[in-house]
Amino acid sequence: MTLRAAGPEDAAAFYALQNEVRAAMPHPEQFVPDTLENIARYLKEDLCIGGWDGGRLGAYFILRYCGQDAHNYAAFMGIPREEWDGWANADSAIVHPDYRGNGLQRKLLEVALARLRPGIVGIGATVSPENQYSLNNALASGFEIVCRREMYGGYDRYLLAKALSVTFGDTSSRGRGLDTSKIHYSYRGKALVRASTRAEMSSFFSS
Repeated sequence: MTLRAAGPEDAAAFYALQNEVRAAMPHPEQFVPDTLENIARYLKEDLCIGGWDGGRLGAYFILRYCGQDAHNYAAFMGIPREEWDGWANADSAIVHPDYRGNGLQRKLLEVALARLRPGIVGIGATVSPENQYSLNNALASGFEIVCRREMYGGYDRYLLAKALSVTFGDTSSRGRGLDTSKIHYSYRGKALVRASTRAEMSSFFSS
């Protein structure tokens, strides 16, 4: 499979794959679909990576630069608004069942990270608590659970964050480091003592 940056000409393929994968899910409510118009806009304005098997799109990843928009996941983490421009949203990662088991979610993320615009120090993401596959992939890719809350008009979601600096607070990476002390870790509104390992986080939220 070839992983490459996608453009507006790929909107129909992205939209069709989204709908095909969602329709086959045992719990389609795990995934909030985008409109064709939104996908076309993301392909024009944001960072989108497609996985192609010949002429067939088998997977994709959309990363959005939301900046000062209220939809920036940084807003839900308590990050000061003047720092939102340094955050990007991992909006969606779709893999057709025919291509699962090949680590494509992580590979797509790696390709996207290599193409990030300068100044991005952190990435936010959301995962349904029912989607253990995607949650495990996110944790294995360096994301940490920040909180569990309602999003997208009432959907239960984990909100996750990934620091892009090699060491938290290291200003040598991408111009300035990510001060994770500014992230408000919580569980349904209650403050959390941040877990020291991903395993602790995963076990805490599965209880």
